Amino acid sequence: MHSDAFDVIPFEDIKGNWKKLGSGSFGNVYKGSYLGIDVAIKEVLPSTEYDVAKYFEREWRLMKEARHPNVVLYLGLSRAPDPDGRVFIISEFIENGNLRNYIYDKSKPMPWRLRLSFATDIARALAYLHARKCIHRDLKGENLLVTANGRLKITDFGFARIAARSEEESKRLTFCGTDSYMSPEILMGNEFDLPTDIFSLGVIFCEIAARKLASEHTFKRHPPSFTIDFEELKKLASPGCPPAFTQLAVDCCAEDPHGRPTTRVILDKLREIEAEVLARPTEADDNIGSVKFMTGMRRPGAAPRIPSFGIGVGQDIKHEAPGTSVASNGQHSSDGEDSDSELMEALSRLSTAGVHSGWSDATVGMHVPIPLLS
Repeated sequence: MHSDAFDVIPFEDIKGNWKKLGSGSFGNVYKGSYLGIDVAIKEVLPSTEYDVAKYFEREWRLMKEARHPNVVLYLGLSRAPDPDGRVFIISEFIENGNLRNYIYDKSKPMPWRLRLSFATDIARALAYLHARKCIHRDLKGENLLVTANGRLKITDFGFARIAARSEEESKRLTFCGTDSYMSPEILMGNEFDLPTDIFSLGVIFCEIAARKLASEHTFKRHPPSFTIDFEELKKLASPGCPPAFTQLAVDCCAEDPHGRPTTRVILDKLREIEAEVLARPTEADDNIGSVKFMTGMRRPGAAPRIPSFGIGVGQDIKHEAPGTSVASNGQHSSDGEDSDSELMEALSRLSTAGVHSGWSDATVGMHVPIPLLS
C-alpha cells in the first residue's frame, strides 16, 4: 500500500478555533472542523527528549489500514507550517463521549440489550485487530467511543503493535497499558501476546455487567494470580445480568493466557447471550440488538443491514450532551520495528503539498524524541 494525495489534509482546511478535549498518546487532542465536518485532531509533538517517532508511525499505519465499523475512521495527516511544524492525525469525531463516562453517568440508560450491544461491538473490533495479529495493549473504556446511535468504536493505537513473530521479538515487546486492565502476565513482567487484550476485555465486561468501574476498590486484583474475583462479580452484577455473561467475563480473565477464549468464541457466546436477553418481554419489544441481524432473527423481508449500524439500539442516547471523546494518557516505552518508508513518503507529500515542515529528515526517519506527557 502506498501513500497518496488522500493522506494529505492541508492545514488551511483544519485551522480555526479548536477545542481541547484532552491528551492522547503523544500530545493534546482537539475537536476541530475539516471542510464543515467535525473531526478529532491529534497532535504529534516533535521533541529532543523522547523517541516518539516509532509510536507515531505505528499508530498512523494501523489507523490508516484499519477499515471496520467499530474502529474510529482515519481521515489523513496534516502539518502546521513553519515555524510550528507539528504533525496532526485527523480522524472522525465521536461526540457522545466514551464507555467509561457512559458507565459512570447513571443518568444514561443502560438496558441489557444495550450492554450486550456494547460488549459485541468491542469484541468485533478486537476480533478484527486480532485477525491481523494486532495487539491493542491499552483496551479500556476511555478508548471506546460511543457514537450518536449507540455504537462503540475503538481508538488510540499509540500502544498498539503487531504481535511477535518469533521468540526473540516476544522478548522485546514492551509492557504498557493501564493497571486496572492489565493482564497478569504484564503485571508480572512475563511474555504476552494477543490474549493480553482478552483479559482487558474481560475487565470491561465486568464493568458492563455491574455498571461499576474497575478501581482501587472494585475488581481489584491481588497477587499471586491477579485475576478477577468471581464472587465479587456475581455480587455486584446488575439485576437481570445473564449468568452466562458473568461466566464469559471470568473466562476472559483467566490467569493462564492459553485458557482465555478467542474473539471468535467470545462472539459466539455473546450471540447466545443476546438471544436470551432479546427473548425477555421487556427487551424484545424494541426488536433491537447488535447481533440480531447476524443470526437470522430479522423480520421476514427485511433488507440486510450492516450489523454495527443497526437502527434503534442507541435511540435512548442520541440526544445526550457531547462528552469527552478522547483516549487516555500513558507513559510509553520503545520496542523495535522498522517500516518507516511509507510514513516518510506521506510526510514528504505533506511538505510538497505546500504545508512545510519544521521536522527534519531525522524526524521523518523515525528518530525524533518527545517528552513524556502527564
